[in-house]
Amino acid sequence: MKKVVFVIPMYNASRHIKDLIDSLKEQTNKNWNAVFIDDMSGDDSIDQIKLLSDGDDRISVIKNSEKKWALKNVIETSRKYQDNDNIIIANLDADDALCNENTVDLLLKSYDDKTDAIWTAHSWDINGMNISKELPEGINPYQYPWCTSHLKTFRASILSKIPDSNFKNLDGEWFKRGYDQALYLPILFLSRKRKFLDEICYLYRINSSSIKVRDWNEKTQMDTVRLVRARGFIHD
Repeated sequence: MKKVVFVIPMYNASRHIKDLIDSLKEQTNKNWNAVFIDDMSGDDSIDQIKLLSDGDDRISVIKNSEKKWALKNVIETSRKYQDNDNIIIANLDADDALCNENTVDLLLKSYDDKTDAIWTAHSWDINGMNISKELPEGINPYQYPWCTSHLKTFRASILSKIPDSNFKNLDGEWFKRGYDQALYLPILFLSRKRKFLDEICYLYRINSSSIKVRDWNEKTQMDTVRLVRARGFIHD
């Protein structure tokens, strides 16, 4: 039986944790788990999760002893499931939330035997904007404008075909910013079948409270995107 596993990197997200956990608990289909990865937060994010999960064993927390940044956290955690073809990974940011109680049900019903990646429409918190849309059939995702944003999901087993070098810079270091495209472009490239669900499932908070040095973050993000797209998929 297929199951959705939400993989949620987290850094100083206590302000919005309640919204996220409430949105998980409100899902009509209960066949999900959520793994939070705390990346050296300085606030009470972990305490909030323990309090709000209220003993729900579907919700767990990994506490890092070293800073890894979002992409490495997502890949390392997701790889634990890559031998299970029935696990669907859904990537959430801890300061965002689901905004559709049928999200899990939609995903589980939409993944047929050949589908490896599904993304959904989303809503920006400031204006309701959605930039997600269909990726044309036969298009190389590295060479097409970014349209496969939140909610990003994929069959865990596809990671077994993707070398970690796709997630690292030219110095062999894991990307620190720009992780949406660094994560999802290799997955889309290898997917046997990919789908867009035109259902708004994800609330995206455009102004993350955890980002302090915005100029550095935006420059690093753009550098990552340019490199990932220019070199394409790395087969090793």
